[in-house]
Amino acid sequence: MLRGLSALVAMVLVVLPPAGGREAVAAPCCMSATAFGIGRLLIWEDFAVGLRLSWMHGVGTWDPNGDYLPHRDYRDEEVRTEVWAMGALSRRASLFGRLPMSLVHRRAGEISDTGGGLSDVAAGIRYELLQIGEYVELPAIALTFAVLAPTGRSPDEMRQVLGADVTGRGAFALSAGISFEITRLPWFVRLDLGTVVPLPFTREDTGRAQRLGPEVDVALSGGAEVSSGTVLSLVTRFAWHAPLAIAGRTVDGSERVDFGLAVAGSVVLADHWSLQLSIDTGFFFSGAGDNTPARVSTVLGLRYGHY
Repeated sequence: MLRGLSALVAMVLVVLPPAGGREAVAAPCCMSATAFGIGRLLIWEDFAVGLRLSWMHGVGTWDPNGDYLPHRDYRDEEVRTEVWAMGALSRRASLFGRLPMSLVHRRAGEISDTGGGLSDVAAGIRYELLQIGEYVELPAIALTFAVLAPTGRSPDEMRQVLGADVTGRGAFALSAGISFEITRLPWFVRLDLGTVVPLPFTREDTGRAQRLGPEVDVALSGGAEVSSGTVLSLVTRFAWHAPLAIAGRTVDGSERVDFGLAVAGSVVLADHWSLQLSIDTGFFFSGAGDNTPARVSTVLGLRYGHY
């Protein structure tokens, strides 16, 4: 319960020194906007687009009791590509969207499955209550709202024994967040809190109403500009998924918990272009997860910002 209460919203942090022109704010803005993930628009950008390529390697799993079980005769690999875009509606508001696709390979003993396709897409809006550098003594604050559509193959549509053809959750979901940003050259610190609420749906295979548990996420990150245009970051994350409910009844042992750590780097290649690389891992011991797969993920991203 404490875990859930600690994370019901989504936040991000980066504060600038007094704005005295574009040169003065360029480094802090770039640090928080392009350090990892989709980020946000720089204050002078009209829109940004990007491509992310991820490789996720399964090393084990946590059972419903939180015990860590390393893979023995089992292989779990996923390659995911994601195209994303973000465009300014006004000085404070911007729209964003993500289009992911995945390719999954799993093997257990003599059984081997490969599948994939379009995953669940997302679209939303970001609104900045306080912008970077608007008030030197205050953090920037932004709100985000998004809708996730079940465009991937859901678990009830699974056709392969090991489920490699499953690419989505099978339900619409709503997400909301609030972001705070703080930067002191050459360092920055950022806190993200988020919630995703799946909507009820009816499974095709059983005909029963089902609702996936609400999800809450917390991420604390920090980093520094180690040279002009190059930023190194460290991210710690926590996710909690409430239990699944079928026909209005909670399913025991379906609650999920996941901790992780990521190291990220970004570099400005040229005007408009930046490159991102990150490695994310869980803590592979009992008690550091609950009812979730244990994976190591490597992400390579390319970002283009138009101004």
